Amino acid sequence: MSDVDINRETNVVTATMRAADRRNALDLHILEAIRDAAAQASDALVLVLTGEGPTFCAGFNVNMMKRGADAVDALVESLSQTCRALRRCPATVLVDVQGAAIAGGCALAVTADVLIARRGSVLGYPVHALGISPAVTIPVLLPAAGGLARTLLMGGEIHTADSLFDHGLVHHLLDIGEDRTPIIDRLRSRGTEAAHTTKKWLNELDGADDDAAFDGPVQGSRGLSLIQPD
Repeated sequence: MSDVDINRETNVVTATMRAADRRNALDLHILEAIRDAAAQASDALVLVLTGEGPTFCAGFNVNMMKRGADAVDALVESLSQTCRALRRCPATVLVDVQGAAIAGGCALAVTADVLIARRGSVLGYPVHALGISPAVTIPVLLPAAGGLARTLLMGGEIHTADSLFDHGLVHHLLDIGEDRTPIIDRLRSRGTEAAHTTKKWLNELDGADDDAAFDGPVQGSRGLSLIQPD
């Protein structure tokens, strides 16, 4: 079974990370599969991204990072490409976070057009001590979080979903197990062309279509990892 399961219903594509045994930690295969889901959802109204188990995503796969700086750089590049694919997907991207969305997982979360977080979950970028810059997420985080983005990126702290809901970064705060179907149904009730056109103009005006905005942080992050290879 693939680490990402992609299913399609009427106008909704759901991509579920199925690596709960390692807290859905991101490797190149998972990131590529999420990009594939975004491509498959190009004519859909909604793309839902979720993760199985108690944790949405714990960030990069540690075993891959221990292969050396080149492996970390490859993960950063792939994450950037995945954030671009989600942001540029014509479908409205809904990410449903439970447990934790850490580092790369937080990057995926804030790429959402609509972000659901379950009560008790946490989000953040505690990666500076590893020599990893979270700058790769700036092009998607800055439009979403505004002034909060600087604190999230530079503070290295973990933030509760409740506090991010108060700041407006989390759009819906649900209980564990609470059904997200009413939210998806409201999104599905919109006109497809109108929704796609609205996202297209949002992307154009906030710079999400500009590759240079993504490429710069990726290049600036190369070779920074302090993780020692095995």
